[in-house]
Amino acid sequence: MRRIKRPSAYGRTPVPPPDEGDAGWENGYRDGWAEGRHLGLCESIYARAASAEAVRRNVKVLYVKADGAPYAALDQGIEDALRASVREVVVVSPEQDVVPLAEEAKPDLVLVLDAIGRSFPTGQIDAMRARGLRTAVWLPDDPYHSDKTAAIAPHYDYVFTLEASCVPFYQSLGCPRVYYLPFGVNPRFIRHTRPDLAYRSDICFVGSAFWNRAAFFDEIAEYLAGKRLRIIGWWWDRMRNYRLLEDKIHGVWLSPEETAKHYSGAKIVINLHRSADDASHNANSRNIPAHSVNPRLFEISACASLQLVDERLELPALYTPGRDIATFATPAELVDKIEYYLNHEEERREMIQRGLYRTVTEHTYHNRLQRLLEIVSG
Repeated sequence: MRRIKRPSAYGRTPVPPPDEGDAGWENGYRDGWAEGRHLGLCESIYARAASAEAVRRNVKVLYVKADGAPYAALDQGIEDALRASVREVVVVSPEQDVVPLAEEAKPDLVLVLDAIGRSFPTGQIDAMRARGLRTAVWLPDDPYHSDKTAAIAPHYDYVFTLEASCVPFYQSLGCPRVYYLPFGVNPRFIRHTRPDLAYRSDICFVGSAFWNRAAFFDEIAEYLAGKRLRIIGWWWDRMRNYRLLEDKIHGVWLSPEETAKHYSGAKIVINLHRSADDASHNANSRNIPAHSVNPRLFEISACASLQLVDERLELPALYTPGRDIATFATPAELVDKIEYYLNHEEERREMIQRGLYRTVTEHTYHNRLQRLLEIVSG
């Protein structure tokens, strides 16, 4: 067995190397060194991205937050990116009477993150447009609630949607300026950390058990029962095989900060999108397809964990499958790839680092807001 030289204590008294049978020490040393190297490389990627020169536009933006728990990371990312991208930002909540605030602030743009459940009143948008203010909406729930957003979008000058297949839909409603704009991540807020043991797992999934997810996990429940797995979210007791995984499921809602810790502590994070034709949870009577990706795609990659994501039509334009992200199409393929990457540590870490680099250089909220402001400014 190859002997590993232990570091000296404070550079003075050498520590004798372990005995030939001290395999536990060698394994711990190897794993700790690999983890430390990985963390250092990730930090260097964050630092390079943070040093990129920011473009600040001479405009003032009034931002109406979604202001709901599921949208906390989006609100935080957009607000932070706006403060770095424009001359001045005024941030308000959707329940406020925004019209007089806008009259006083005189912004160049009113930007609304309109989330179903706390939708911003369209009457206020109409009043601001009547006063000559330019308005834009960014819709985070497409296409799953398109029946509701159909009544919202026509009230705005500009419509931005995270779902490419919704662009022709809004255009058909008479919206003249509609753009596909995915969400992103704020790597100053959502990033890899060295997690406590309580957050560590081999496989992690964070999200609610929409029916397609429950059915998918049912097919591989027996396999997952033997793994160091953590599932966090609501409704998982609707699984047929819930009892097999009950001790691995935590029915809670996580803050973005807690979610990032679980992502950071997992070797593999599964990202399984919800279905566009789930009538029990959606309001999508036109069955507009879901081809684009969820914000979770960027958040997982920003936390430097290997992401296994189900295939989406728009995904290859954002990441290169097999190079900086791993994909699956069936439960059997997911199992095969979990096994592969759990047993090929170096390949897993290399893919993580490539994905992280692409995330923090191409898919940040700063990138997205630069694009949005470029469009609105003409």
